[in-house]
Amino acid sequence: MREIEKLDKGMPYHFDDEEVAARKARAAQLCQEFNAIPATEPAQQESKIRQILGSAGENISFQATFNCDNGKNIHVGHDVLTNYNLTILI
Repeated sequence: MREIEKLDKGMPYHFDDEEVAARKARAAQLCQEFNAIPATEPAQQESKIRQILGSAGENISFQATFNCDNGKNIHVGHDVLTNYNLTILI
């Protein structure tokens, strides 16, 4: 089984695997882009956060700063509001 598959299944994985490192780098870049969007641009924030997350329901609002390790393993439902300075490291 590939390391990225282990990560996706919540199993122990090697952090230095090329695919895993690429996903983490992608998440870091997208989080940086999200955090640079002004709070006065909620539609842009929502569009960017949807690129980061694995899935999201309707009516979501994430506040900057937001950081995560992977992004694609985070799934949220409807009517989600996160506050400032949220970090998810799973």
